[in-house]
Amino acid sequence: MHEIVAGVYRGDGQESVHHGAVAVVNAKGELTHSVGDPDFFTQARSEAKPFQAIALLRSGAADHYRFTDKQLAVMCGSHIGTDDHVRTVKSILDIIGLDESYLMCGTHPPIFYALQNRLPRANDKFSPLQHNCSGKHAGFLALARYLKEDPTRYLDPAGQVQQSVLDGISELYGYPRNKIKIGIDGCSAPVFGLPLKQAAVAYVRLANQISDDPAMCTILGRIKRAMTAHPEMVSGEGRFDLALARTFPGNVVNKIGAEGIEGIGFTDPPMGIAVKILDGNERALYPVVIEVIRQLGLLSGVDMARLAPFAHPKVTNYRGLLVGRIVPEFTLKKV
Repeated sequence: MHEIVAGVYRGDGQESVHHGAVAVVNAKGELTHSVGDPDFFTQARSEAKPFQAIALLRSGAADHYRFTDKQLAVMCGSHIGTDDHVRTVKSILDIIGLDESYLMCGTHPPIFYALQNRLPRANDKFSPLQHNCSGKHAGFLALARYLKEDPTRYLDPAGQVQQSVLDGISELYGYPRNKIKIGIDGCSAPVFGLPLKQAAVAYVRLANQISDDPAMCTILGRIKRAMTAHPEMVSGEGRFDLALARTFPGNVVNKIGAEGIEGIGFTDPPMGIAVKILDGNERALYPVVIEVIRQLGLLSGVDMARLAPFAHPKVTNYRGLLVGRIVPEFTLKKV
């Protein structure tokens, strides 16, 4: 069941549409609102990063290495490659006695280039430290060192690191381990296929430290504290995730993933939200997420200054002329 969630207009005429799915759950993980198919089976991508960090904390490695909230936050993030991001990731590697050559995430031009409308110069050289996933990979390496696993195997789906990561994913998403479909992410780490609704379940649990295990509640509290204290490490200036975190300071945990997926958890009121743009196009994701939050009544009295650029994206041409707009077009269905 595919449903249109956004229309793309050029002038007064609709030019394109984006189909999507939305799942909203309460503190019990029960579906309360939806659009399209809330059980749409998809890959979590970087939306799963906060939960990939569970294994590091549960093992005792985070305490052993005395990682700070700032370091934990960058492990949960998709950073934009600023000097501060690079320093923070390098500080993790320094603590565990490894260098950037152990990072298997690959390289790409730092995201801040695109945010600043800059193009890399022909002689620019980039480091794995600048990769948006380098914090997550540094966390994996820390876990490998603590478990005394060969650090060159830290991405092996059958290895200790990734098996313990999978345990945390299954537990928080509330989905059987043997039903999760393992793929390979853009950064070469294992990634997890499961129903969209389960992302909403994971995020309400994170935002509200919901678990039958007191130790897990403590772990979730540490991850939330790190993400809310240092949202700039989870994202970066000019990005939607940082704007949303600053709009609801201390009340939201949120993370984008590639191919148009976003997970959000609110503490007050306690709820989890997962949004997926079915064609994977990020341009429709932000206005749809904001419209979901608006329809849930969470924007009343909120300063929209930070979110405004993402709520009504403009379509411009190569001369910078405004030629169109992207408009959310759906109504949440109450279950």
